[in-house]
Amino acid sequence: MKLTQIALAGTITALAGAATAQEYTARLPLDVPENNPKYAAAEIFAEAVSEKTDGAVEIQLFGNSLLGGEVEVAEGIRLGSVQAGILTSSVLAQWVPEVQVLDLPFIFNSDAHAVAMNDPVTEALQDDFAEAGFHLLGFTPNGARAVISKEPVRLPEDVEGKKMRVIQSDLHVNLWETAGASPTPIPHPEIYNSMQTGVVDLFDNTASNYYSESWYEVAPYYTKLNHIYAIGSWVFSEEWWQSLPEEHQTAIEEAAAEAQQQQPELQAEQDAQALAQTEEAGSTIISDIDRDVWVEKLKPVREEYAAKIPGAEELLEIIAEADPEAGPDA
Repeated sequence: MKLTQIALAGTITALAGAATAQEYTARLPLDVPENNPKYAAAEIFAEAVSEKTDGAVEIQLFGNSLLGGEVEVAEGIRLGSVQAGILTSSVLAQWVPEVQVLDLPFIFNSDAHAVAMNDPVTEALQDDFAEAGFHLLGFTPNGARAVISKEPVRLPEDVEGKKMRVIQSDLHVNLWETAGASPTPIPHPEIYNSMQTGVVDLFDNTASNYYSESWYEVAPYYTKLNHIYAIGSWVFSEEWWQSLPEEHQTAIEEAAAEAQQQQPELQAEQDAQALAQTEEAGSTIISDIDRDVWVEKLKPVREEYAAKIPGAEELLEIIAEADPEAGPDA
């Protein structure tokens, strides 16, 4: 064989190798920066997918809402402009109403419970997600909501008559009205100034935001009520998923399971660090509360909204049975 033929053959082989090295590419946008546990879990996932598929499947990450907010990402997954996302469950409720169950108050008794529900709830909802154009790979808790306030909060009576910032959600407005507060929907970026100027007296949010947004400067009390968990839904485009060979689907499922197992620990570490830093700055973390009193007080809200959600009764049973700390008679 002539040298030119050898060179040409080598070039063709190299091009063929490059073509097969990345057979499938999925864009996965995130609404968080690179130092967030959700982004870290996505990195673990992407690396595991590459390793398990020998580079045939590439997961490209885009942080800081670079490709749009969570609603835009969800719509993009359905349209095919992006292929994957780790989206707050409430964002997907307009297409998969059953997932609203995960936003109900006090359905999780602990962080461990919010983790343990992953497999059974994923199995229960996978078909509903597929019908809406999403392939569901699982759920992860992205932090629990706490009460953040100017004065200590331990009992429902402590919020009675207080002006409370809430997210723009009927459920959240109803929740805090039932508790006795006077809820006011205010956009996230306006929380600090609203607390500082007295427009509101308290609000609820997560530990990592409490530190990163410097809210401890204007709201020195943080009560670990953990009434609602922010649950992330790991989804792919159903159409893109069905285009994959079975061995790649299996590899991605395994990679997702590994990343989802690690994410709660990453979240817990960041939350603990965030709260420790706010305490150093003078905040007070309140954990000695009677949670049962709150559960009973807000039970009507849970029942009212559960009645509106398709399949809620069955899903709530599945979630309750997943509690690792519950006994056989719980």
